[in-house]
Amino acid sequence: ALRACAPPSASGPAMAKKRFCRAFQPPAQRTQISAAGLTGPDRPSEALCRCLDASNGDWEDLEPPQEGEWLEAMLDRTPDQSFKDFISSRPNVPDRVRNKIYLQPLCEPWELDAPAYPEGPWPSWSALQAAVQRFYHPLEVATLPAVPMERLRPAPKDRQNAYGRQWSASQVLDSLRPMLPKDAFCTLGVTMCDLYPREEWNFVYGLASLSGRVGVFSFVRHAPDRHELRGKPEGWAQAQLLHQAMKTSLHEIGHMFGLKHCTWYNCMMRGSNGAAVEHQPNYLHLCPVCLRKLHSTIGFDIPGHYAGMLELFQPYEEVNPLYKRD
Repeated sequence: ALRACAPPSASGPAMAKKRFCRAFQPPAQRTQISAAGLTGPDRPSEALCRCLDASNGDWEDLEPPQEGEWLEAMLDRTPDQSFKDFISSRPNVPDRVRNKIYLQPLCEPWELDAPAYPEGPWPSWSALQAAVQRFYHPLEVATLPAVPMERLRPAPKDRQNAYGRQWSASQVLDSLRPMLPKDAFCTLGVTMCDLYPREEWNFVYGLASLSGRVGVFSFVRHAPDRHELRGKPEGWAQAQLLHQAMKTSLHEIGHMFGLKHCTWYNCMMRGSNGAAVEHQPNYLHLCPVCLRKLHSTIGFDIPGHYAGMLELFQPYEEVNPLYKRD
């Protein structure tokens, strides 16, 4: 099964005049708690219930979508997935053989050694890998040697757009499958090249094959525009691209574990058409429903999970408010 993160219409800025769309209505709190499996036969230990208890309002609810946003444009492709639904789907689970997450940079090797954006072309690779390691602990995370898009075999198709060469994401996945290491739970291609999933689509942020255990995602559309840099402190642009890159990476890897787009809270796994379209920014952490899904798959200390991410955010809090918000 392929899972894409961006619909055919997701290419332009938000419309000047929007209207709310009533097809999707945010779920009631009782439904949210039930979706996390905190009642009935799926109820976990009391310690885990305390970590996942949403009755005190600590997690932000979704607002009704506006025209052109993900939950308006893609509602028919975004089914609710409760914890019970997740378990019934028999998601991919790491085992003694396949237990490592591999990141595959799709670029020239020198690009990763260059200074972090905007002095160089990429966000800080060390910080990005650290985020994946802390978020998906206790799984090990490793980086494979960089490979430029042009050297992938079979060679993926490409076309031209405003970002230069735009590559077929589905054919990139075809190229990554033979490169999958034997001990890989999954391999995620990472690129600063633009991607598209089908000829009729404008672009896609990422694409993953759950059964093939490969995915690819692009950061190029997350790079700040020149007008966004006006009046910003030194270090803001680097922190901005890194934040968006972390969110994209962690979201796409979540799909590899079988997590579908979230419809319960304003969650990192929520479907999004991008910051230029969505009126409600989402967070760089999981809601109680999605957190329980991931916890059931790999197991981790939840307070330690959040403490590790907080430590990673703190150096950037003074230059970019997104980190303080998260």
